[in-house]
Amino acid sequence: MKIKVTSPAGEQYIEVNENDDLLTAIRANGLQVPGAACGGKSKCRKCFVYADGKKVLSCETKAKGVSEVVIPQPEEINAVTKGAQDIAPGGTGLGVAVDIGTTTVATFLYDLESGKMLGKTGTRNAQRSYGADVISRIQAWSEGHGEEMTAVIRKQISDLIDELCLVARRERSEVTFVSIVGNTVMQHIPEGLSPVAIGVAPFTPESLFGDIRPAANWFDGLCDGAQLYLADCMAGYVGGDITAGLYASGGLEAEGLWFYIDIGTNGEMALGNKDGWVSCATAAGPAFEGAEISCGMDGSAGAIDKIKVVDGKLQCHVIGDVTAKGLCGSGLIDAVSCLLTVEELNEAGRLDESPRELRDGVTICADDIRQVQLAKAAIRAGAETLLAHTGHKAEEITQVVIAGGFGSYMDAASALHIGLLPEVSLDKVVHVGNAAGAGASLALTDWGREQIAELNRRCTYFELSGDKLFRDFYVDCMAFETDDDD
Repeated sequence: MKIKVTSPAGEQYIEVNENDDLLTAIRANGLQVPGAACGGKSKCRKCFVYADGKKVLSCETKAKGVSEVVIPQPEEINAVTKGAQDIAPGGTGLGVAVDIGTTTVATFLYDLESGKMLGKTGTRNAQRSYGADVISRIQAWSEGHGEEMTAVIRKQISDLIDELCLVARRERSEVTFVSIVGNTVMQHIPEGLSPVAIGVAPFTPESLFGDIRPAANWFDGLCDGAQLYLADCMAGYVGGDITAGLYASGGLEAEGLWFYIDIGTNGEMALGNKDGWVSCATAAGPAFEGAEISCGMDGSAGAIDKIKVVDGKLQCHVIGDVTAKGLCGSGLIDAVSCLLTVEELNEAGRLDESPRELRDGVTICADDIRQVQLAKAAIRAGAETLLAHTGHKAEEITQVVIAGGFGSYMDAASALHIGLLPEVSLDKVVHVGNAAGAGASLALTDWGREQIAELNRRCTYFELSGDKLFRDFYVDCMAFETDDDD
């Protein structure tokens, strides 16, 4: 049977199996439903479409009997491209650097002869309807959606290349090199490699990459002989985004003791300096991406992204200065910090009033607080475990480097207040923006790729699963730190 689908891409008719739900049918035809953060598991309750004029959840509505579907236009998301700059000149033609994040994709265009950046753009990762986090994407692959997911992300990157070339008044056929960074799962999927083994112990990836292959394997219409590079990954859950980002942030020359962290659905982190690094990853879950939060959403218009206490009351800022529609990750952390400050939330995580309205009907509830506790306990426990196993203490840290899209918007004072980060003074915390994107840009040069490989050689991966010290820290870090704590 066929269904007429109207989407932001236009109108088309798609072939569907009448036994499929609408979400499955839509994804099978290369289209995406915004908001499907749980990947079709009927948990997030946000994958709305209009079926024959009626607003329905696409994951719970059978295709049988439906004649027309309208997919709503997704809100513009704040995808971070800040951090990448001009690179060293060398090479010919155009270079494209891509950071494939779990939530967003950032892309940068360079003139390789001059090293000048010609343009940059970022957008929501088109794989999001297969789930908000890497575990959901792994599960979607295991359920037979692998070819779809590979095709979706390759097409998205290809479209972004066209967009950048159009704005720069250059031709797609001039592109001679493409560099890709992402977490290990995000690098597996576009390459067509199964990430399933990463999802179960001993979390073994099919590849750790660090090599160059013909770009024609992925994209049509580039320069003849164009090449594609996938950054070196450290392990199944510490990917090329960390090696590239750590290099771009100065990790090969770092003095003192640095703690580097990219916070998303995973908390990927490293501790060390120019003499060597130890890395690990924790499963933070999708709370900080706005998923599995009662009024959660991503960082688009209508999201409460900042909250502060003014005269004893919570004052909220909304992206776009419009009526609040939900709460994104940075606002979620601020909300918890502010509720602790006004003593409506105690250190055990008990909320005086649940749900507690923040603004315009947007609320935070006890279950949301619990999700924050679980996420922040995992991240903090990872940091404490790295410190303990390397024989260091938090006071020895000379710099906390926060990278990534979410980290760019997260208020460091709020993160310290709720116990998300190691106990350091606020002046030691620096935000470096999209360090992974900056590293992908530097990897367009031979020297940059060699340096990323060198940093990878200097880094040791520490597996947290099964580690008793990590489990103990996880329990200890569940509680919030209040102003009365020593």
